[in-house]
Amino acid sequence: MIPSSEASVDGDVSRPSENSLKVTETESPFELAELFFSRTESRGRIQSGNAVFQRVSEYPWAEMMDRPHNIIRHPDMPRAVFFVLWEQIRAGHPVGAYVKNRAKNGNYYWVYAVVTPIEGGYLSVRLKPSSDLFAAASTLYKSVRRNEITSAIKPADSAAALVHNLRASGFRDYPAFMTAALSREMQQRNAAMGRPAWRLIDLFDNLVSAADTLLSTTDRMLAMISTFNHTPTNLRIQALRLGDKGRAIAEISSNYDHISKAIVTNLQHLETASNEVFSGVNEGLFLACTARLQDEMASLFDQEVCDDTNAASEEAKRLRQQTDDYKARAAAKFELIKVRIGHFFDLTSEMKRLLSGLIAVRVMGKVESVGLSNGIFSDLIADLEQGQQTLTRGLEDIAKLNDRIRETVVELDTLA
Repeated sequence: MIPSSEASVDGDVSRPSENSLKVTETESPFELAELFFSRTESRGRIQSGNAVFQRVSEYPWAEMMDRPHNIIRHPDMPRAVFFVLWEQIRAGHPVGAYVKNRAKNGNYYWVYAVVTPIEGGYLSVRLKPSSDLFAAASTLYKSVRRNEITSAIKPADSAAALVHNLRASGFRDYPAFMTAALSREMQQRNAAMGRPAWRLIDLFDNLVSAADTLLSTTDRMLAMISTFNHTPTNLRIQALRLGDKGRAIAEISSNYDHISKAIVTNLQHLETASNEVFSGVNEGLFLACTARLQDEMASLFDQEVCDDTNAASEEAKRLRQQTDDYKARAAAKFELIKVRIGHFFDLTSEMKRLLSGLIAVRVMGKVESVGLSNGIFSDLIADLEQGQQTLTRGLEDIAKLNDRIRETVVELDTLA
């Protein structure tokens, strides 16, 4: 599957009317050990492909060459998916998606397609999906496509609805979903073919999970702080009403407010760093998986018997060039991730120091409020105590996540 220009999104005259397409409920045979390959020029017209693509699509080469790649588009496919793919590929990013295709005789076949930009066009390597995520995605596609047909929704709006549904399923954005899908499909394929699991995927998945949890924890702590960020101010106002008797409490509440704001700033920095790590890990994993898939496709080209061995050799060469590039980019991402993760530890240490000061100030406030008859002080101090305890628990969770991330990075270093 190639996002062949806007035709895949807005409906090009070169694409047959969906109502005229012959479709059946029969699946074209396609084995897990097989991989599809195609190359197109910049407008999405087919320039090359492998024997698996030709066999499963049932189009003779004479009818495929220089034709829009969307001649195999199945009417069940949501336009939202092609919109998202085109958005990514137009920005120069490799992209992946589950795609249902239609063979010439109307049969269907599903692929997980990885599309990558090259000079003058695109490459696509596609595998047979078999993971649990594929089943969930195909169900989602039915719902999205039904909505497109019944509501005549624009592709951009349908794409937004698709991403919204993915977020509801636990994915922060489309790149996170496509990376999870590719890594799961590759691990499932390895298992089904009797190959050893690729440890790198497990480790990167662990980093993705830890970074995602870190983001959730940070968001929770920031939301909690916002619920009592007026408490120190209210405490200071009440103390000032008491004149000299409340002077100590007023000073303590000011110190508490100052430290709280410093903690918020650190949490915001941690949130930014977590987002960078989350995005970097996803991008690095997708690049690493794509490189491995392309390397296998290049090896299959070496084994393929075809009429034009020079052409097959050229396609293998293109794949290996991009494989080397993506491996290097994945390694660079990992190095950047290590720098960002080091920032996690610095921020966590600083927040521990600030929290210790917060506890000390809160205890002083509790002591000073004992001699005051105004019961509101006890209530406000209790609010501060509750907030401080929540911060403590959150910081403990962050420390555990940091340990988990550190251990994963150490193991990743041994594989690099």
